[in-house]
Amino acid sequence: RAVFEAALEAGRRSGRPPVAEVMVPLVATVQEIDILKEVIRSTAQLVQEEQGAKLTYRIGTMIELPRAALMAGPIASTTEF
Repeated sequence: RAVFEAALEAGRRSGRPPVAEVMVPLVATVQEIDILKEVIRSTAQLVQEEQGAKLTYRIGTMIELPRAALMAGPIASTTEF
């Protein structure tokens, strides 16, 4: 929520449309990132509705865990960075 609110504020101050990047740490499976992406999307939608503004954002992750390294291909196919 704070990332989206800050991005919208930065956009208002700069006059340029922001692109927020939300990185989810310590993901081990595709199912985890899919669940978290839904939470992120619903939060972004709520903030946009509350503030009456449109926000562009991307969702990504870092491959930090050994299990994630084995699942890097499928995880990468479901994220944007």
